[in-house]
Amino acid sequence: MMKKNGFTLAEVLITLGIIGVVAALTAPALVLSSRNEANASKLSVVVSTLENAFNNAILQEGVDSLFRTKMWQADTMEGFVGQLGEYLVVSSHGDDARDFYSSAPMEMDRDGGVSNIAVPDSEIYSRYRISLKNGASIFIDRTFQEFSKQDRERLRNLGASIPGHAGWLTIDVNGNASPNVVGRDLFMFIVGSNGMLYPRGGSDYAIRERVFGYDTSTWDEVNGRESCIVGSISNGGWGCTARLIAEGYKMNY
Repeated sequence: MMKKNGFTLAEVLITLGIIGVVAALTAPALVLSSRNEANASKLSVVVSTLENAFNNAILQEGVDSLFRTKMWQADTMEGFVGQLGEYLVVSSHGDDARDFYSSAPMEMDRDGGVSNIAVPDSEIYSRYRISLKNGASIFIDRTFQEFSKQDRERLRNLGASIPGHAGWLTIDVNGNASPNVVGRDLFMFIVGSNGMLYPRGGSDYAIRERVFGYDTSTWDEVNGRESCIVGSISNGGWGCTARLIAEGYKMNY
């Protein structure tokens, strides 16, 4: 009997077909995982860049908080950007968030997908846009909430380290590029008067909410952060910012 060598054409075609089916099933998941990993890594860079800029302003100007820096004392947002430009490169800026996005950014649904709920105006459109050289966009609103000695003591007793509330800040790590979804490429922070960023869903954020009587209904007392587990994501995914950072910038949701 003649020994069979190689494969028949039919066998090759069947094998290629199987490979194609497997690739079609796994490729989207691999692309999504890679994109999530890239966005998480970029958030780490942007957070570090902003904190360095804010802290350098405090140190170089010899003041004790962001409230006393030239950028926070500026009368206009253009003046703020001018002062911020002393510490990092700003590629563009303006009150143009509605024109910046071709369609409204969306919140996450319970399972970690895209919901049908648009990001509230207060989180982006009512804030001033600053775009960085690396492609990230920052939507910022300065505030001037200096905590009293009594409030600082109450915060410390509950385990919070934020010394004062200097602003609200939403980061879109890749600007107006997709997916424009909360918890995927959009992340929210409080700016502390010490120049540090405190993530939505973290303990400092929640303790501040509790001390000053704001809504804490989404706070997860057991896990120490807003729920951000696939199948039980709450509050549109905003609390995922804290989980992402707590787990070493790994998007495990």
